[in-house]
Amino acid sequence: MKYLIPASILLFLLSWGAGSSNCGLAELFLLLRGQPLTEHCRVVFLEMRLPRLLAAVLAGGMLAGAGAASQHLFRNDLASPHVLGVINSAALGAVCGLLLGRGLQTPLSISFGLLSLLLLILPGRRWNWSAATLILSGIAVNALAAALTSGALFLAEERLVSLVFWMLGGLWRIGWREVLLLLCVALPCWSLLYFYARELDLLLLGDRMAELSGLRLKALKPVLLLCIAALSATVVSCCGVIGFVGLAVPHIVRIFCGASFRQLLPASIVSGAFLLLAADLLARTMFAPLELPLGILTALCGAPFFFWLLIRKGAKNAM
Repeated sequence: MKYLIPASILLFLLSWGAGSSNCGLAELFLLLRGQPLTEHCRVVFLEMRLPRLLAAVLAGGMLAGAGAASQHLFRNDLASPHVLGVINSAALGAVCGLLLGRGLQTPLSISFGLLSLLLLILPGRRWNWSAATLILSGIAVNALAAALTSGALFLAEERLVSLVFWMLGGLWRIGWREVLLLLCVALPCWSLLYFYARELDLLLLGDRMAELSGLRLKALKPVLLLCIAALSATVVSCCGVIGFVGLAVPHIVRIFCGASFRQLLPASIVSGAFLLLAADLLARTMFAPLELPLGILTALCGAPFFFWLLIRKGAKNAM
């Protein structure tokens, strides 16, 4: 993992210089050296590609960090932000915002994602915040949000193509405003999760052992759920639905870094950023000038990994 940060920096520079326009790596090096550059290339590098790449770094790190926290919280390698229903709820909010217009997509997406927590908190408080209760509540929220989203898409015949294309995930609409929003949510949530690293490690022992160790689960779990929801909903509001990053990245990182959350979180953030940078580079260059939705690429990579993980867990249980 020690080579991941230099590799991510190199990938960032390569992605910054790659694209379908006439502004390539040679022009990028002119920009970095402060030499004269055409206004067209300056706009491409600084107003189009740079915010997009920064958003890929932040979004990948946010999804991976939320996934790492989810897997510790539920004590399950198959857990991810999707389990809570936050992703589908945020997507529902974004679809409603797109239909209503007037810049409501981002605020409605984040609001719907956070409001979905209420449907987890109510049964969670009643049943002592058990992992099984939270997972079952998340399944119910997912089903409800998916049904409402399908209904909204059915009613929006004229804008169906644009809505579906957005839901597949991508970074084409990213600007500096979205980068600032991602940054303002990512930094405090990452910091809070890192602050609770010891508590998250104790949760792996089970709720009863965690309580015997002095943890107040009724106060801790809502805070962790809020961080996971905020990270996930903000990414959906800016980038659409990008799957499997929160599931696959923490699991792979855990193989190399162990289960200690203090090491797992930063490694997952960097790995998630690397993965989304690589996926975005492929999305922009594979069929240039056409651009593939990011959600398709991450799903194509993530689905085989998910099956491998299921087979691996099944083999372990059989032993």
